[in-house]
Amino acid sequence: MHDLTDRIITLSSLFDALRDQPEWRRQLSPQEATEIAALFDPAALEQAAWRGLGNLHALPWLYHADRNDVTELRPRGAITITGRGVPAQWRGVLLAWLTGNRVAVASDAVSFWETIAAVAAGLSVYVPFEFSLDPAAERDALLVEVPSLSLPADDAIGKAAIPPRSAVGPAVPYPLELDLAHAWSAVLVERIYLPGVSLTEARRQAGAASQALRIDSRVRFLFHKIRQLPYYRDLPRPDTIAAFRDFPVLDKKVLEAHSPPYGNGMGSGALPTGEVLVSGSSGGKKRYIPYSRQDWQSMLQEAVQMLYDSGLTPGDKVLNTLYGGHLYGGLLTSSQELALMPVESYTVGQNVTPEELVHLRQAFGINAVIGIPSLLETLLSSAKRIDPSFRIEKVIYGGAAWQESRKRWLREEFGTSVIRSILAANDGAQIGYQTEELRGTTHLLVDDYNHVEIVDDDGKPVPDGQQGHILITNWQKFEYPLVRYRIGDIGRIVVHPQGRALEYLGRGDGLIILNGRQALYHQEVVDALAHVPIIQLQLSIRRDRQYETLRVNVESPESLDTEALKRHLIDALPALQSSDMVSAELLQFDVEVVQLARNALARNPVSGKVRLVEDLRQGDLETIS
Repeated sequence: MHDLTDRIITLSSLFDALRDQPEWRRQLSPQEATEIAALFDPAALEQAAWRGLGNLHALPWLYHADRNDVTELRPRGAITITGRGVPAQWRGVLLAWLTGNRVAVASDAVSFWETIAAVAAGLSVYVPFEFSLDPAAERDALLVEVPSLSLPADDAIGKAAIPPRSAVGPAVPYPLELDLAHAWSAVLVERIYLPGVSLTEARRQAGAASQALRIDSRVRFLFHKIRQLPYYRDLPRPDTIAAFRDFPVLDKKVLEAHSPPYGNGMGSGALPTGEVLVSGSSGGKKRYIPYSRQDWQSMLQEAVQMLYDSGLTPGDKVLNTLYGGHLYGGLLTSSQELALMPVESYTVGQNVTPEELVHLRQAFGINAVIGIPSLLETLLSSAKRIDPSFRIEKVIYGGAAWQESRKRWLREEFGTSVIRSILAANDGAQIGYQTEELRGTTHLLVDDYNHVEIVDDDGKPVPDGQQGHILITNWQKFEYPLVRYRIGDIGRIVVHPQGRALEYLGRGDGLIILNGRQALYHQEVVDALAHVPIIQLQLSIRRDRQYETLRVNVESPESLDTEALKRHLIDALPALQSSDMVSAELLQFDVEVVQLARNALARNPVSGKVRLVEDLRQGDLETIS
């Protein structure tokens, strides 16, 4: 069932073709034609598959988040469909074929089925819709009788029946959804429970060839889903990952122009569901990130698997100090993810105090903490001063790199045995995670959720090992989708025994993330100092433990009052101001304005350009041999 999304695409095309083809109707009664046409609803078909078979993005596996293992769904094999009337046979053939079986139909309406076969043969689809009218050809086929949609006649009292549907609408059940909840359809699929096999491991065990097929099908389903969005309507529709690499790169300006509140060109206009998060610079315009309900649920499921892979285990007591409020995603998403796991969560957010941490550790035995390095450094240090015996077994962090020397400090001072980083994008959620052997800023990629490419300045892919701009494509987000989106970071793909890994090398678009959350763009500083005669301006940031210092290097022909400029920047830029979202004692931050002589900043020997942003926090990373 790895190709179920391809089969949904095929049936969508078949429904469209039959809707415009009158020949099949002439061979049926008006009631029969109405029942068959009521199934021509691709959106309802997809919803039925979600509810009846599970998360389409995880298939052929059903993921059990509470146990971190899977059940594999397999087609039964050869199925012969029979039923009282053509509509019942039609429903049976659709579901038996959708679930990957070889299908024959025992029917007297031969001309109807021949018309259907002729229409299907004319479709341009990846997986053709095929069935046989010769049940005898499959001697070992399982015979499946499909119950009628209408109420049973007097001579059929006691036989199973499913309520009819003559119109499309949310108040009227879609028959195939009811069928998938009905006993007759259970025989179409074999369910094999794989105890102890996680979704990550199941995908890995399936092998590279299976993954390649899976990613190609993800490409096709993504473009099937977004083909009617105004922005994507007239763009090409690649059908493999190889062709996908020629699709246009999406940059921040275009994404912003078509995202709320500035535009809706990447939205479907469907019934609003799910969650909305916020993205953008703290000192500038905000852009909103809508997730449909299914998009959101898929993100949570994939993130739960990643949290297990990062070292959380059943019974952990997890203190969550990520940022929350004002539509920021960290605390909101992680709290919902942890709620799906067999762990006990303490959702304190960024306003946690050292005293609260010590109390919760003493009262409940908290053994794990999630947060950003700069906050956790001070929080844990202060907790140790309050209680010299304070220990913490697991530290899961994100938002910034953490020096290897400070990780040794965690192990030595707190007895921490699990220290793992999670890499995520503000717009696209999780990208990668660290396993026990990974160090620095290298993360295993979650390619079944966010596909990562590394490209040059022109958007062309570069070989593995070569650094370039990071693009992400979210295979599982269809409202305001991210397709080859340039997130503004630099990295390179490196070889890892467990799959593709990304070495994150920092920002590439003039953006600095301060203290793991506050976003500051180079252009914002330039704009704030527009009244000052400046030749070149460079932002440089470094960290010593939890102390971060932003240095604004300026070349100017005139003597400047750097202290006055510092005060002006702090007043003008909210990202440089103290925040009500976190205790001041936990995050130490300073700003310096330094005037340099003309040409003092290093220039690129070829272009003569000055590097706008230097994130020396990455350069401070140490390695352990």
